[in-house]
Amino acid sequence: MDHGNIAGDEAPADGMHVAVRLRRDFTVTDAVKLLAAARAAYIRANPGTGPPDAEAAVTSAADAVFTILESHGLLGPAAGRALAGSAGDGLEPGGWRAQVTLNEAYRLPPGWACFEDRDVFALPAPTGRRL
Repeated sequence: MDHGNIAGDEAPADGMHVAVRLRRDFTVTDAVKLLAAARAAYIRANPGTGPPDAEAAVTSAADAVFTILESHGLLGPAAGRALAGSAGDGLEPGGWRAQVTLNEAYRLPPGWACFEDRDVFALPAPTGRRL
């Protein structure tokens, strides 16, 4: 089955830079539980902190999602440590960035669909006043 040119189909070459963009959509089904779970994860990751510290640090949807993903090693220092061993396999990890967006107009369906015909990484148009 021919899907045309697929980004990343090139053979690896020494010095090639590879960027992986991941997108994972979530639906908040219980905001109170989400904040509680994220704050508990924050306390586990930061010994010596308590509920007041977690409440001050985890205040938004983005804070909660990042804290939970980091607590599972999907982002942050734990992910970096896990990938550090790849250098011996010919793949040296570089920097990373992650961004949370809210209320995406085009939501990803469950499952894997790599051959979408639209740019699932395009950010929504800015709204409001720019400073």
